[in-house]
Amino acid sequence: MTTDINHKYDLIVIGGGASGMMAAAVAANSGERVLILEHNNELGKKLKITGGGRCNILNAEYDKELLLNNYGKSKKYLHGIFDIFGVKETVEYFKNIGIEIKTEDRKRAFPTTEKAYDVYKALESELHKYSVEIRLNTKVLAIESKKIENNKQHITGLKIQNDMKEVEIITAKRYLISTGGESHRETGSTGDGFRFLKELRCKVTEPTPGLVPIKVDSKWVHKLTGKTLKDLKITFYVDNIKKKVIKNKNRFDRTQDVSILCTHFGMSGPSIINLSGEIREWLSEGSVTMVLDLFKDKDEKQLDEFLLEIFDRNKNRKLSNILNVIYPQSTLESIFEDNANDLHTIDLDKEVNEITKIERKLIGQSLKNLKIEIAGLMGYDKSIVVDGGLDLEEVNFKNMSLKYISNLHVTGDILNIKRPSGGFSLQLCWTTGYVAGRCILSDID
Repeated sequence: MTTDINHKYDLIVIGGGASGMMAAAVAANSGERVLILEHNNELGKKLKITGGGRCNILNAEYDKELLLNNYGKSKKYLHGIFDIFGVKETVEYFKNIGIEIKTEDRKRAFPTTEKAYDVYKALESELHKYSVEIRLNTKVLAIESKKIENNKQHITGLKIQNDMKEVEIITAKRYLISTGGESHRETGSTGDGFRFLKELRCKVTEPTPGLVPIKVDSKWVHKLTGKTLKDLKITFYVDNIKKKVIKNKNRFDRTQDVSILCTHFGMSGPSIINLSGEIREWLSEGSVTMVLDLFKDKDEKQLDEFLLEIFDRNKNRKLSNILNVIYPQSTLESIFEDNANDLHTIDLDKEVNEITKIERKLIGQSLKNLKIEIAGLMGYDKSIVVDGGLDLEEVNFKNMSLKYISNLHVTGDILNIKRPSGGFSLQLCWTTGYVAGRCILSDID
């Protein structure tokens, strides 16, 4: 292993995703010689599909305290780096490189073009502008290190396999792991960064899929694939014991926006995804049931009066023809036809004037207590982030370096930081990437 101090590079970035591209651009803008190593055949593969291709680039919460509350227990570590590069600085940065940002509900922010690819291209342009060298189809096989004083380590080089399948050693003054977690494995997120850190004897919590949709077997849900049920009250039970209730306070409250997106495998959407960690714990305790209330603003008596009024206006029509009058957000036909629901006993071909009082009350009771068994959670291929990663006690947040390996930095999803969906993951990438990139060489102990 060479000990030559005349390194070709000042910084080598392992992983060309969001945080890696940000760090490389910032470092190169400061005059550093930067190399990005990417094992895919392109940079930013996950960035290009984030937000369904629209790119939920950040969450436009400008109050730092309120913003950091979304990072839970990790909040105490993040104050300093968000003072350096928070939401305001991120918006300004992207504006300066040609990306205007708009804000939607729950303060989710997107590029005005609604194209994640545009965000990628803007960052790529920065890399080219400041002459960042990029090696694609290049795999890092190992990170080599040596022990120095006070139980610290120093990275001495990387063993890589290049695009010609040749193995070589490359060196730099400092290194950055920005390989992301294991979510969306189809984009090349294989968890290599976790392996590197474990081999360097860093404390890493074993990652599990985080922010994932749920699997349900209810046929009516599968039939409604692509449709969203909005303004719900959802109650979760474990072995018939109530665990949690979520709902909007009123129709004007969109701070939670309790809704579900029906899919071919189950349910998705922010309300579900952001609870997936708790659902995982509940599943380990017993059978988990969710109960949907489609009419949370009405009690059963009020709902029955609402149904009676609709029935009186539509006496001579078939029940099947007025379902959208009862619940206009989506068709109720799939729910009625599912044999797992009590509603399947009611003949949709009946004229409304033939519906009995008992059947009408059954409709109301069922739509306020729609039970769904949760079969499980989806895996890494559907996860937005992973839970787990590098213990934050190992990190010097002054420059995102490791306390015991000062010339090795870490960014983004490699860190053990839980956060909800809504732009908080990419903001973490931008902030940690910027702070790591701006580290001047004299910052390294």
